[in-house]
Amino acid sequence: MIHVRRILLKGPGVPDADVRFDRGGNVLAGASDTGKSLLLHCLDYILGSDKLRKRVAEIETYATLFVEFGNSRGEALSLRRALSGGNLAVYDQTIDQINGSGQTISPRRYGKSVGPDVTSVLFPFAGIPEAQLRSNDQGKVQRLTIRTLLPIFLVDEISVIAEQSPVLGETGFGDTARKRMLSFLLTGKDDAGVVADEKREIVSARLAAKLGVIDDLIAPLQKRLDGLRQQDSVESVERLDAAIEQTRAALHTVEIERENLQEARSTAAEELDHANSQIVAIDELLARYELLDERYSSDLERLDFVAEGVQFFEQLQDVTCPLCDQVMTGNHVHIADERGTTIYDAARAEAAKILAQRDDLGAAIADLEGRRNAHVTAAKTLATTLERLETELRSDLAPRLRGDVERLEQLSDRRLQLETLRNDFDQYESLLLLRQRIEAAGSDNRPKSREWEPLPAAALLALCRQVEGVLKEWRWKSPEPRVEFDQQAYDIVVDGQARQSHGKGVRALLYSAFVVGLLRYCAANKRPHPGFIVIDSPLTSYKRGRDVSAADGVDSGLEAGFWSSLPVTSKDVQIIVIENKEPPKSVQAGTHYEWFAGTDAKDGDRMGFVPPA
Repeated sequence: MIHVRRILLKGPGVPDADVRFDRGGNVLAGASDTGKSLLLHCLDYILGSDKLRKRVAEIETYATLFVEFGNSRGEALSLRRALSGGNLAVYDQTIDQINGSGQTISPRRYGKSVGPDVTSVLFPFAGIPEAQLRSNDQGKVQRLTIRTLLPIFLVDEISVIAEQSPVLGETGFGDTARKRMLSFLLTGKDDAGVVADEKREIVSARLAAKLGVIDDLIAPLQKRLDGLRQQDSVESVERLDAAIEQTRAALHTVEIERENLQEARSTAAEELDHANSQIVAIDELLARYELLDERYSSDLERLDFVAEGVQFFEQLQDVTCPLCDQVMTGNHVHIADERGTTIYDAARAEAAKILAQRDDLGAAIADLEGRRNAHVTAAKTLATTLERLETELRSDLAPRLRGDVERLEQLSDRRLQLETLRNDFDQYESLLLLRQRIEAAGSDNRPKSREWEPLPAAALLALCRQVEGVLKEWRWKSPEPRVEFDQQAYDIVVDGQARQSHGKGVRALLYSAFVVGLLRYCAANKRPHPGFIVIDSPLTSYKRGRDVSAADGVDSGLEAGFWSSLPVTSKDVQIIVIENKEPPKSVQAGTHYEWFAGTDAKDGDRMGFVPPA
């Protein structure tokens, strides 16, 4: 919610015309022709009116209007507009802080414009969501604007006493939109989801176009289905479904056989690779063993030579020992007595050991050759098995699998053709039925009556209770006033008597009670509302005592009650009362009070809104 902080007029060579306001209760009182009502019209103008509805001679030299607003978040928003008309400038700051040209906005949107305007700036600042309101009984919707809300927060001196609804305002504005505005304030729910009826001519043209399209769709279907029976296609599809299921089962069986054969082939291939790798390993080991056997044979031949040549040792000359580099005499430590016999025995012993090793080697070679022969035999068997499995896969299963696949594809293609045919029959029948419905709809020219949701009963009752509370504070003639809302007149009924049936003085006070009650309801229930109301001359037409007319029928304490409620106005909202009558001293002290003295001004008094030249 927002509140008005300041209204300022500026012009070349003239002092500023400046009035400030506070949150809560505000009273601007004074003599006639002091510019009090001009303040309300300045607000109306800054909020998008095409022109300033009330111009007085004193402001002819002024060129620019500024209005500063505040919100519940402590932020400031200032609007500037030339009194000659045109667009506005908006600033996110106070008037005193304005520096530069600001953002240009329109007073309101026209046509299909989506550019920024006063509503698109003020609504977010006030916490009011964008909304769509139904504008007629056919469901057409329009955007909620600040202008739609005017009757419930900006009440001029003519409207306050008029017999028109305090919701609908002056004639010329759409009643439906204003009615839906009240529902939006009560519930926070708009009409964005409403689908509008179309004009009869548009509907007829669209129906004719639809019939043309349907005829174009029916013609090729009718030609394609000529001579065919829908039942035949249904029965054929059922037979094909059975054949397809049978073929899929056979194909599944072949797939299982192929998987088994492939698994067996994979196992045989692995075993064949293992056998071949074993053969290669054994061949390498046998080659090494053969080399070792040749070494054993060479060692035995050397030892035979040594044993046979012992008798020649005595014929050898003394030579240096290859072990200790000493002369090898008969007493040499390395050659004992009967050395020939020792060498011979040693040679024979060494030969015996080598022979034993060669025998072991022969046994090992024989074992390896046996294992090799076994692996060779296994490899041949596995190779035969692999060849057989490959033959089964290639020559037996592959043709069966290919045949089943081809048959399944043929059956599926045929089924698709029949399914398409059946769909054509279904579409043909649907189009015929749709054409009948469109023809029937086109022949029915009777206007369609639509039922719309009424105002929400619970919220409306809560609003009436708020208005009752206001009247109690104002000391209404009955101690327990009963307020109802007339959904035909869109106005309140107090104690069984419609507001319009009272005299203009009571009408003004009841209008004021309604807008104050609505403001309190919205504030208490966190519903959308500008947050401030301005009421011009709610008491001027009200007379007390012997001046009270029979039509008025008011209690003499009502005016006093009205005044006494203003000082206790919550600071969460703002009420600005513009009145000719001077309020009691206690009200002056308890509200933000301004007095325009007019021509009777004394020293220190303010003559009016516009300072004297």
